[in-house]
Amino acid sequence: MNVTNDEHPKTVLHGLNGLREQAELTDVVLEVEGRSFPCHRAVLASCSPYFRGMFTSGYAEARQERISIQGVSEVAMATILGYAYTGCLQMEPDQVQAVMSAARLLQVDFVCCKAAEYMKNHLDVSNCADVLMYADMMGDQALMESCRTYIASRFNQVSLQSSFLHLPLALLQPLLNRDDLMTNSEDDVVHAALRWIEFEKERLQNLPVLCSSFRHSFISREILTELESKRPSTDIKLVYSDSTAQRLGQTRTEMQIFVRRDWLEIASPYSAPCYDPLSRKLYKMDLPDRLSMTNVSMVATPDNELYLAGHIKSDRKLSFQEAMNDPQLQKAFYQYNHLLNAWESRCEMISPRKKCSLVCLKGYIYAVGGDARNTVELYNRSCDKWTSIAPLPHNMDSPCAVCLDDSIYVLSGKDCYC
Repeated sequence: MNVTNDEHPKTVLHGLNGLREQAELTDVVLEVEGRSFPCHRAVLASCSPYFRGMFTSGYAEARQERISIQGVSEVAMATILGYAYTGCLQMEPDQVQAVMSAARLLQVDFVCCKAAEYMKNHLDVSNCADVLMYADMMGDQALMESCRTYIASRFNQVSLQSSFLHLPLALLQPLLNRDDLMTNSEDDVVHAALRWIEFEKERLQNLPVLCSSFRHSFISREILTELESKRPSTDIKLVYSDSTAQRLGQTRTEMQIFVRRDWLEIASPYSAPCYDPLSRKLYKMDLPDRLSMTNVSMVATPDNELYLAGHIKSDRKLSFQEAMNDPQLQKAFYQYNHLLNAWESRCEMISPRKKCSLVCLKGYIYAVGGDARNTVELYNRSCDKWTSIAPLPHNMDSPCAVCLDDSIYVLSGKDCYC
């Protein structure tokens, strides 16, 4: 008879973890930042080539009962040991870099890869430069390229962040050399570099080096004059790039998205039409998770980010009461990832709603009314969080909200509110 118990590995791990928690049958104690971690050498060696080499190569640690581990934080060690004994990786967002650093040192590849994957999937305008510097320090080329691509796709916004000013020259110049910088003009690239230079006086000597990344053919006369005036010495000649290729952002076509019920007559109800006015072609953009365009709400921010909310159409027809009591489906909120060409889930709305109106004002997104509701929510993009704000005067189904100056105007039937 040949029988396999698929649950046996889980049972063994569960038992070993129980022994670890009770400090029973452990044969080594790891000392990390003043905290003691009783462990089993066999478990450590089976998960980490670092520990395997330590315990099997005749080093002094192979005979020591207590071993001090340097260069690893207490939280990171607890996380990695938790993974080693359970196969489950749990860490808070603010612990990811510390865990990745520890995993790289201890050669726990799975943890290292998942930490890098998390950072890649959670890049934003405010953190991408910091993550790039961290990835460079770790020597993670894949994560570095993800950061560079993200920065290029949002170069103007990223260049205004304080973290951008802390990039070393070795990381900044390759960014300025890229063809895929999403900038409106070459002057934007020069302005970003000048802000970097002005952050520290000593950086002025790097101006000639950075000028080699600027594409002379596309720089305005005013900016060229400004650059010449900033030369660190009259003996130094500024030499520019002779590339005649425009950056991606200077040649991109404008895509407009229209959400109309008429689209249902010629395409799937789970897609939205996109129109390119330059080519005069109509394209189809698939909506996420079977979202029906008849209920969807979409907003484009000034920095060209797309957000979408709406009722997810079920495989069966729901009654009104069933739909209203299905918050998981109706609270859905998504952001479009231009790099991956995919919709990504964001924090769910507080109230389930469909046919609401989404508007963006001063960087915040507002979900207004919908489903005969009077509630209004505010979405903070920087922290991925919804907050309830002052309600509408009365319930509104399918309202139309627009922004003008610093105000939001809501129209429903013959009524208009500000």
